[in-house]
Amino acid sequence: MALTRIQAAEAAKKRRLFGIMALGVCGGLKLAVLCAVAAVLSGCGVSSTPRGADAGHHPSRAGARSTLARGRGGSGRVRNATPQPGWRRHTGPVPILVYHELGNPPASEPYPRLYVSDADFIAEMRWLHRHGYQAVTLDEVMKAWYHAGTLPAKPIVITFDNGYVPQATFAPAVMSKYGWPGVLNEITENHLASWRLAHLVSIGWEVDSHSVTHPDLTTLTASELRYQLVGSRRFLQRSLHVPVNSFCYPSNRYDATVIAAVKAAGYTNALTENAGFARRANPYLLNRFEIEGGVSQLAADLSR
Repeated sequence: MALTRIQAAEAAKKRRLFGIMALGVCGGLKLAVLCAVAAVLSGCGVSSTPRGADAGHHPSRAGARSTLARGRGGSGRVRNATPQPGWRRHTGPVPILVYHELGNPPASEPYPRLYVSDADFIAEMRWLHRHGYQAVTLDEVMKAWYHAGTLPAKPIVITFDNGYVPQATFAPAVMSKYGWPGVLNEITENHLASWRLAHLVSIGWEVDSHSVTHPDLTTLTASELRYQLVGSRRFLQRSLHVPVNSFCYPSNRYDATVIAAVKAAGYTNALTENAGFARRANPYLLNRFEIEGGVSQLAADLSR
């Protein structure tokens, strides 16, 4: 599968931000040695030091962030973190959005399309609310599709890839105004500070795996592939005490071998960056709309 221009840009950005781990170190016997030293597989290749940007914040976001702990109605947990009265059975298509960087790109940024400005993000969440959409977690969609769970009349899942600080601070502050949770797909080698991830879980967000180091999974050996899938999942499960049912393919790179490995690792579904509505018939090839612009793009995607 050839990378699109935006997927190639994303991959280049991840390499620049995080670096790519030398996968040979994690294969075969060397992986076993690392795991023995760490005592648990979840410790393998997972840095205990958050990426440097995690220490900072954007001053213009302080007002929005002050509402984060309150959720809606004064509680710390957002309303739609659990099924609500009036929700009904739903097995039809569900739109899933994906965001990357939030904020304005620096002047030196070679891939500015990966950014959605604060103003655009606020406007997009307001547009969704005014048009009757309600954000839910991906786990709630899976329960509705396969286990007789319920969803609001116009459900939508809002996902964030990679684990950048504004995704864990600014985005939940904006979304909590409407009682909405989001889904953070985390790269676990250079993970967000543990307290940030724990806080997202505490207010009702879902945290899932986006691999350990964001490699092209189609190029890996069987042991390397298992490390990326199982290592990242176990790290999140053990550190956050969450199920981690969903996997997000890095740079939208997957094939039949990768899909089989995702299933074997215990994930119940997987996210792509293929445009379109997510459907019950393809749980390991869930489509998403990648948002790179303002409300007009969002409206056009959801009208398909």
